[in-house]
Amino acid sequence: MKIKAVATLVAGILASPAYAQVELPKPEFYGVVQGQLSWEEGYDFQTQLQEALVGLQGIIPAEHFRMRYKLAAEYSETNPNPKEQGEIIVSEANLLFMSKQLGGLYVGQGTTGSWQDLYSKVDIFNSTNMKRAGGNDSLFRQGYYGTNILAYATPRFHNFSFKVAAMSPNETNGADVDVLGLRALYNTKNFSLVLNRAEMDEKQISTGYTRWALASSYQMGSAYLAGLVEYNEKDPQGDSWVYAVSGKYTADKMSYRLGAQTKQWEDDAKNVSKEDETLLLANVSYQFHPNASLYAEVAEYLEDSQNDKINLGLVAHF
Repeated sequence: MKIKAVATLVAGILASPAYAQVELPKPEFYGVVQGQLSWEEGYDFQTQLQEALVGLQGIIPAEHFRMRYKLAAEYSETNPNPKEQGEIIVSEANLLFMSKQLGGLYVGQGTTGSWQDLYSKVDIFNSTNMKRAGGNDSLFRQGYYGTNILAYATPRFHNFSFKVAAMSPNETNGADVDVLGLRALYNTKNFSLVLNRAEMDEKQISTGYTRWALASSYQMGSAYLAGLVEYNEKDPQGDSWVYAVSGKYTADKMSYRLGAQTKQWEDDAKNVSKEDETLLLANVSYQFHPNASLYAEVAEYLEDSQNDKINLGLVAHF
């Protein structure tokens, strides 16, 4: 049975009369609007709606567990995918069952656990990021969003926990599990270390391949530092290493961010004209309201693999 069918089954059970008789807590609406002025090498000055997202989420309590539901849609004028540019896309549609004794079970589509647990540590920039609108997916092979996901997380024991996730974005390739992820996590109040292994089925990607990622972060008062290493083994596009480091310092309403990312191809990939890439990022933001901030960001590609950018923008949350 495909994972999508499991999500449909769960949704049908929750819609049954037994559940309908229970008065549920009201959902919480949330959203973000981000607009910017952009100077991109080779292009005229542009005004852009980087992202507009609106969603709802809520918690349904039960006797032995809690269920969180989440639904969101987004729109962007800067999505590099021409099929999605200027389109409204459902980005979150999922259920999460949570129990202190049994752990958590996730069903649906949305932000991947790999991004939340690993890549978010270094992907801290307003404009050039791993979201659909950010356009920074050429260095990392990991995606920001995933579809048709079934994932389980164990309860935390002495700061350790483990996760397993199955994802099946292709419903017609004959493989119930297109991507299988295994993750080990160690988290304290100020420190985090996470190791992830993702196995791609050969029916999903030619020959199949394995992606390894290791990420760590440390919070020191107003200072934050994080690093990540990604290795793509037996990748049809060519084996590669990606190294990333990011730092942030917050002083009152000002935040300063610096980051460096580099992608290094193995020799067999370079033989087919693959070039190493290095991206430098700098960002300054000013939070003039608890839910709104202004930012200035510079993205510099040292090997000119992509266009350099300077962006000035506004982000508002609700």
